[in-house]
This record gives sequence, C-alpha cells and structure tokens, in this order.
Amino acid sequence: PAAAAPILCAGITTYSPLKHYGVKAGDKVGILGMGGLGHMGIKFAKAMGAEVTLFTRSAAKAQEAHRQGADHVIVSTDAEQMKAAA
Repeated sequence: PAAAAPILCAGITTYSPLKHYGVKAGDKVGILGMGGLGHMGIKFAKAMGAEVTLFTRSAAKAQEAHRQGADHVIVSTDAEQMKAAA
C-alpha cells in the first residue's frame, strides 16, 4: 500500500509482548514512558482494543499521551496521582 512503512525495532519491541500475552479488547495495559517505544505501545495496545494507562514522569507529556490514544495518564512524580492509582 502507498501508506505503508517499516516499523522495525521499536515496532517489534512493543508489539511482541502484547501479542505474546494475548492482549485483546477489554484488557488493561500499562505503558511506562512517552518516548518512542511508549508511542508505539499506545498505538498497538489501542489497536488490539485494550484500555491503556501511560505512566510518565513529565506532566507536560500527558496531553501528547492522550492525543496518541492513552485512556489514562499517571504522572509518577505526583504522589497524589500515584496514591489514587494504587
């Protein structure tokens, strides 16, 4: 297809565990970090139908995480958010 492109290392690094553990619609997936792997993890987990929670140290990355499809974002440096998520 004209819109196809390889995803190589970041793609297989995030896709493989999701596939290995049989992630499916309705499952909950936690993703650590909003770097290159985190972006891919969100996309794959959402495509598999999972509810995605992203953990990040940066409050500034919360909006981007939601734009990428994360259902929930927890800022790990925020003690109240971590306590509420426990």
